[in-house]
Amino acid sequence: MFIIPSRTGLLIAIALFAVLLLGSPVGAEKNCQAGYWIVNTYDISQEEGACPSRLKFRCYYKPNCGKMRRVSYSQMQRSLNPAAATCIMVHGSSVGVDTAIMDANNTYSWIKKGAPGCALNMIFFVWPGDESLLGFTSRNVKKNGIIAAQNGIYLGHLIDRIPSSSPVCLLGHSHGARTVVAALHYRGGGRVNGVCKGNRSGKRPCRAVLAAAAINHMWLNPNNKYGLAVSQVDKLLNIVNRRDMALALYPLAAVSNGRAFAKTGLTRSDKKKLGHYACRVHELDATSVIGFRHTWPNYYGRPELAKIIAPYVYSKGRHRHHSNSYTDNVDSSQESTDAEIVLPELLAADEVTVAKVPAIPPVALDQTVITK
Repeated sequence: MFIIPSRTGLLIAIALFAVLLLGSPVGAEKNCQAGYWIVNTYDISQEEGACPSRLKFRCYYKPNCGKMRRVSYSQMQRSLNPAAATCIMVHGSSVGVDTAIMDANNTYSWIKKGAPGCALNMIFFVWPGDESLLGFTSRNVKKNGIIAAQNGIYLGHLIDRIPSSSPVCLLGHSHGARTVVAALHYRGGGRVNGVCKGNRSGKRPCRAVLAAAAINHMWLNPNNKYGLAVSQVDKLLNIVNRRDMALALYPLAAVSNGRAFAKTGLTRSDKKKLGHYACRVHELDATSVIGFRHTWPNYYGRPELAKIIAPYVYSKGRHRHHSNSYTDNVDSSQESTDAEIVLPELLAADEVTVAKVPAIPPVALDQTVITK
């Protein structure tokens, strides 16, 4: 004798089967709430030495479950979890928007697996670094380096608007590493592409991770191109790859490029010039696992690297997972256009007299003053 279940009983049975097969719907909802943001600078001047009075970041939000959607900058800012660390990833050159979006999704998954269960505000900083897709030429490398540095100015202002309670980690690959160190130098009061801030940024917890860094190994030394960068971080991890073929060609693009930081690491001379700041720079030799390759997927394809950089990404506070939801804090029905951000006064090189700073010991680096 067969018993035909009622319609209600049948629905309950199907629901129970779905829970057993797919797991708890409550847990799934929590996973769907997390996600990452993309901030791009395509609407901001990329001219060397540009001093825009307003920055119009174009922002997007990608939840774990669902499609990417356009949001306003203020929406993103309000949705950041002030109790969690914030990681800002900057890609290198020869990366178009489509590739940057694909890499963002893979990088987010990679970083989260490095410290499962830890809350994180993840922002991908996308800049127009795709000019050299036409090929590796001295002109393209030089141009992309200048654009990368210019975006360091914009990144510096983005950092200023992250909740002050949130430790920040800047993760830069290739020319993205130049954007990172330029931003740190700029926040410390230094000049980038002839531009400096009208006032210094306040001190805040900040760390940096550089992979395949396309910068001269000497540029972080005091009184050099980005000589204030190291003074702005608690710790900086340089991932070294001595076989990187792309960086082997880096010195050929311009005499000033010199040997790349990712190939040499800190030299004995660099350590001496950095003085006590040298202890803030850590190095990880990944030559044996990355080999001759340079592109970012070769790094986020290594799970062990995610675990190694986790203490830098999440800083001291590894906050257990709690609400890190865009929808918890923002009304998604609000207009999702980008509000222009009015900046404090930016100073161009021809508008400011920069006091010549004599050679000083590194211990006095924090006290270097740029006067108007």
